[in-house]
Amino acid sequence: MKTNLLNVLSEPELEKLVSRALKLFEQGLCCPVMCQAPRGSRPCGAPEEGIKVASFAIHDGEEPPVSGWNGAGNIFFSGCSAKCLFCQNWPISHNNNGKIYNSGEFSEKIKKLIDKKVHNINFVTGDHFLGKVIESLWKVREAVNLPLIYNCSGCHNHELFEILLKTMDIFLFDVKYCDNTLSSKYSNIQNYTEYNLKCLEMLLEADIPWIEDDLGLLKRGVIIRHLVLPDHIDNSLQVIELLNDFKKRGLNFKLSLMSQYFPAHKALDIEVLNTKVASAQYRKIAEAVEFYEIEGWTQSL
Repeated sequence: MKTNLLNVLSEPELEKLVSRALKLFEQGLCCPVMCQAPRGSRPCGAPEEGIKVASFAIHDGEEPPVSGWNGAGNIFFSGCSAKCLFCQNWPISHNNNGKIYNSGEFSEKIKKLIDKKVHNINFVTGDHFLGKVIESLWKVREAVNLPLIYNCSGCHNHELFEILLKTMDIFLFDVKYCDNTLSSKYSNIQNYTEYNLKCLEMLLEADIPWIEDDLGLLKRGVIIRHLVLPDHIDNSLQVIELLNDFKKRGLNFKLSLMSQYFPAHKALDIEVLNTKVASAQYRKIAEAVEFYEIEGWTQSL
């Protein structure tokens, strides 16, 4: 029985996808920063050889149908293209903490996660390693009988996102901003909204079904996440309106509205971000979600 998209692909199809993803990395075109591969100094922090990972971990903090009762098998990659100033995982994303694994070592780590009975394999911000990751999965794909999740910033090179749509079963997809002024101030990707909108259009066209098993574990689907920032209620309300428009057009997704923001890293030096989200602001955004009848989860504040 084919349990994920990876195992449906033929050998020639996989070879073609791996080659395309590796080429994007070699050229430094794997993310919207388009660094064009300055050797030894990529903005994302990726090494030229190997896959740098901060941790392989059982994670119970994802949405209920993802974490289930045994947890998700999270792989937290080192480095990130977005490098948000408020990133709550900044030792990984900004400081690139982690260890470099070769393809065989990475494959073995995945098999060890599977042996721990996780419900899925959850790749967290891995654009800069995608070709190497798929190549490693290819070597052990008969053992990888779980859904593959792509946990991401929602801002991707379109060619790379096409590869993701062919290989990943579940998307945990961020919509951070509806305003490039904010992405320019707070993230490394100045034109976030254009890339994010294009990827949303691609998700709409892909028509990914929402599939849970009899126990409520997610096998295929799209979860869109939005982290509410303090004193940026207009941005969040615009995000909710945007998602409602996509819902009306037929995008099949559930929303995860997140209240977990806390001041971290460089946000401590930015007055408007050096605080928590006010309850009245968060309540107004949650009410907009309810008004538009968008299904999903709203974290308590």
